[in-house]
Amino acid sequence: MSQPFPVLLREQQPQNWSVTPNADALKVLAQGIWDCAIQTRQRPLVVLSTAGPLMGVRVALEKYRPKGLDPHIAFLPQVLSFNDWLGVAPGAWKFPKKQTDLERWLSVFVNLRKHRVLQSWFKAESEAGAWGLAQAVIDACDALSEIVMPQLQPELYALLESHTLDADAWLKKVAFALDQAVAKAYVGLSRKVVDEESAVLLAFWRHLTSIGDPVIRKHLAMAAHLQASKASTLVARPFIWVQTADAKPVDHELIEQYLQSYAQWAPVLRVNLDWQSVALWSEALCGQDAEGQIVTADLQAIEQIESNIQSSNHKGWNLLAARRFEELAWAATKAIEAHLMSGKKNIALVAQDRLAARRARALLSRLGSSLRIRDETGWKLSTTRAAAALDSWLQLIRAPKEGPSANVLLEFLQNPFFDLALSLDKSPQVCIGLIAQLEDILIASQAKSGWETFRAAIERANAYAASNGGAPNAHLLALIDFVQNRHRAWQYTSVDCLSAYKHLQKNLQETGMAARLQSDSAGEQLLKVIESFDLNASAYQEVKMRLPEWLSLLKTVIEEASYEEVGTQAAATLSILPLSSTRLRQFDAVILVGCDEQQLPAFAEPPLFFSDTLNRYLKSSTIAAQYIQQARDLSQLLISCQQVDLLWQSKSKSGEPLRPSAWIQRLQAQLKDWKVVEVRFKPYEAQSQPIEMAVSIPGQNLAIPLSVSPSAYKALRSCPYRYYVSSLLGLRKAKEFEEGFDASLVGQTLHALLKNFFQALKTEGNKAHSTIHNGQEARRQWMQEQLTQYSEKEFERLISGDARVLGTLRDWQKQIPSFIDWQLKREHDGWVYHDAELPVGFTLTLIDQNGVEQAIRIAGRADRFDINESDVTTAAVIDYKNQGIKKISDRADHILDDPQLLIYARGVNENATVAHLPGREVKQAEWVSLKSTLDKGEDKIIRAHPVQDMPDMMQQFSDQITRDLNTLWARKPMKAFAPDSVCKHCEARGICRKGMW
Repeated sequence: MSQPFPVLLREQQPQNWSVTPNADALKVLAQGIWDCAIQTRQRPLVVLSTAGPLMGVRVALEKYRPKGLDPHIAFLPQVLSFNDWLGVAPGAWKFPKKQTDLERWLSVFVNLRKHRVLQSWFKAESEAGAWGLAQAVIDACDALSEIVMPQLQPELYALLESHTLDADAWLKKVAFALDQAVAKAYVGLSRKVVDEESAVLLAFWRHLTSIGDPVIRKHLAMAAHLQASKASTLVARPFIWVQTADAKPVDHELIEQYLQSYAQWAPVLRVNLDWQSVALWSEALCGQDAEGQIVTADLQAIEQIESNIQSSNHKGWNLLAARRFEELAWAATKAIEAHLMSGKKNIALVAQDRLAARRARALLSRLGSSLRIRDETGWKLSTTRAAAALDSWLQLIRAPKEGPSANVLLEFLQNPFFDLALSLDKSPQVCIGLIAQLEDILIASQAKSGWETFRAAIERANAYAASNGGAPNAHLLALIDFVQNRHRAWQYTSVDCLSAYKHLQKNLQETGMAARLQSDSAGEQLLKVIESFDLNASAYQEVKMRLPEWLSLLKTVIEEASYEEVGTQAAATLSILPLSSTRLRQFDAVILVGCDEQQLPAFAEPPLFFSDTLNRYLKSSTIAAQYIQQARDLSQLLISCQQVDLLWQSKSKSGEPLRPSAWIQRLQAQLKDWKVVEVRFKPYEAQSQPIEMAVSIPGQNLAIPLSVSPSAYKALRSCPYRYYVSSLLGLRKAKEFEEGFDASLVGQTLHALLKNFFQALKTEGNKAHSTIHNGQEARRQWMQEQLTQYSEKEFERLISGDARVLGTLRDWQKQIPSFIDWQLKREHDGWVYHDAELPVGFTLTLIDQNGVEQAIRIAGRADRFDINESDVTTAAVIDYKNQGIKKISDRADHILDDPQLLIYARGVNENATVAHLPGREVKQAEWVSLKSTLDKGEDKIIRAHPVQDMPDMMQQFSDQITRDLNTLWARKPMKAFAPDSVCKHCEARGICRKGMW
């Protein structure tokens, strides 16, 4: 039980009072504070060592206010957390300017340049790793300052008046303290290594420590408080110090020194927590000894623990085990819902397993506004969509001058905070679908990176749209120009902090992100973090660094920032918090998720520079101290709350069994009737339908296309069901960028340069004095030079956007001599290039199921037409393939299933004028490989593969296509019967069930 409140005596010594941290702790504490006010007839100052119980103490003070108070003490006693109390120190505005975390990190960066001895620790680090190491260095320097500062109290009082301090004296004292700690911790180890580490760390401390550091300002604030109390002409107020958690030894010494000094002028009450009747484990009761070791429990302590366990309200403790992670999150959600339905309004979810707590929170979002969720676990600002939007711009900034990848570009353009209409200065109606259109173009052309690659893809798409009755979209190029201009402005070797900050702010304004972020809760907090990079006119504004270093610093600062949710009113509140935040707080019910042996207890990451032993001698936090504190926190939670659900995952990711925490197992040994409840969810039951063959009949309301392309007809031939899904239903798999450089973009480029080359060859042949007429070798030389030049010109833009394309160009250039030989041989046989990229086709007249005639257009774009000089009635069609001759040969074996050349041939034969071939008939068709094997010798290189038995193939094709399209218009069943080779790459695999019949 808590001790009675003491009678305050003027002994000029702090008095002690113990409060038992059970369900009545806040009530007893509030009544004691009012008792202090009544005894001293003053409004006491109450300072809590941690901020968690702050609101609970204030509420309790109001609730248990005594009646008939003296008007002098009618106001609530002033209650502050330790950090808040330091912030309101008298004359704090006179203190040296406080350095922000950002400024301290920059000081590490600046001093690294000045002192070569420090650079060795950072030279192997990436940009992000270096800033993390900078934070570790600063933490180590603060630890050294903590151990030395209590020895410098006289200098602090002098500093308050003279603003000067002897840094050399500080360094000597910290060097002596660290040397003593090293001597004790590393007895028998090589002093050479330790001495080098100590020397570097001391060098950091000497160059980084300033009177603007938080540790030094803390001591200044305490000195200012003490000095103000001493100098005051009024009677100093009573001071109540509430030790809500075990302090580090160095902090304990600091506050003890302050309390002893303050007690000279006013009553001082030291409030400690009494674990005698609360501790459920021996470590929670006995604590640690002077050496920092956990005290072994004696017989009396063991009996006390057993008594505490048996007298506890363990009937309200539920131990729930779930096999899998998702079941664990569901169990936590169901437990919270059960408490809400039972009328509980104030519930805590202790996130020992933070991932499971996050998942449970997501599941609880179904409850909407009826449940207010307060997350106190430090939700990172970097996990919000606002931070993701900013990161998409930072990723684009980091791209090389040639341009970003298409994925990076699209990720930025598709973020919800980018204002497209504002950026292009167009109306929102004009911008509808613009980014989706850009994505379709880039994916279709596999334009994966580089500004010039993007432009080339857009220009080709616009040209195709213009030549096929579509509308080119000029806004696409304007969008690329807008982003590239802002990307180009960042292409400097180094930047200074101020100019980089201003430029980023300008980008946010120009893209409209600033306004949209300002209207978002997380975005508003993100903008405030960015504003800290203004650096308030400090010298750090002029610090120069490489752009990747500055961007990594910005991302690191955002990563360190926490997102604070906006509070809302609701019928019930769920607080998601760590175990340490439950101290002296009251909840109707508590759900603790993550009670397995791997997560409870959980220890903080060990310091980078100090071992646990060294930390003990430096009077800092140790593993043993953390273990004891968590045992006490859990004891307090179980004792003070009537309903506690302890959840854990009984199977690890690898399937290995996980036991509950050792603390829980020790309780189970005492509480024989405390059983584990296995969480089992009833599986969903439904009657399955037998899998049938993938087949469908086009409905009467489903329109049959009046035009069919060669690729669509190929799909119909390969699998009618595939054609039904893709062409009739219009379902498409979402396209993505493939690995490597895509062959389709290479093919587009080769087709374009070959058309330009042959048009130039045709023009050159009409010049009477051209060198092309000076024999075959001269013609070969001209053709090879020109084709090489056209190739380099066509590939130039792609290479500027993606350097990987250079290898593709070199591969094609190796093909040029052999390709020229093939062309010369073809010319020798009488064939002359006529035209390229011509749209040709024919019309079929069919009778549908209602007896109505329907005209279907079969059309495509042919790569090239040749004419024969010795026969004015003959023409040939050629299709370029960026494939080896083996694949072309396989294609020829199934030409009726892929009759692209036959479609072009029939289109010309039925309407030769469209192809500018009046009076001629296509009697020859062949595929030409642009990727022949060159290592077999010139005589063995096969570049072309003609269609055999052309007249017979044409007749078979005509009969086949008429039959196929009649079947389509008759709306007969469309079955899936394609071979496995087709199914492997079919876009309809998610719908079709072929292979499972």
